[in-house]
Amino acid sequence: MHADTGTSRSRKRDSEATRAALLDAARELFGRHGYERVTLRDIGQRAGVDGSLIARYFGSKAALHRAAVDEDGRQVAAEPAADFASFTTEAIRRVDRRQAPGPLVQTLLQPGSDHAARVAAAEDIRGRLIGPLTAQLTAQGAADPETQAETLVAALMGVLALRPSGLFPALSAADPEQLGRLLGRFAAAAADEPPAT
Repeated sequence: MHADTGTSRSRKRDSEATRAALLDAARELFGRHGYERVTLRDIGQRAGVDGSLIARYFGSKAALHRAAVDEDGRQVAAEPAADFASFTTEAIRRVDRRQAPGPLVQTLLQPGSDHAARVAAAEDIRGRLIGPLTAQLTAQGAADPETQAETLVAALMGVLALRPSGLFPALSAADPEQLGRLLGRFAAAAADEPPAT
């Protein structure tokens, strides 16, 4: 009876390790190559397991993608509404560590991505960034706060997507804090813009 309990615990640990390995592999691959260009086989190979296990642990590629985006979002340290400059700096540091924009940014920027995945990514960005920024800008009396917030987030997404590409050498070489301050100043300027009359 004790052997069954030990075997059961061992299977649970193996199961948890397999699920974590698949999720880590998906975050890396989706973050580097986007949703469409990554196959279940690619994820399985990166995780060191059979790609068919994705169906067992996540249900589908789309569900695994959503889990990868959610996990990626949980690792964001700063609150964007409280301090857009710090949020931006940390986001850039994360891109620098992985040398890729990440699954959320990749999905938003690739028109060929699965439509449901793009809608989910847009909803995620709206909830995590655009909504809080819109509320902050509204409280500060900004003109057209939602457009301002969407524009700020689009600028941040562009920085996150282009920085690891090396196509813009100054952007790639800039210190994350410098870029955070710059986008933070843009956010402050948006709040200071008077409403249209």
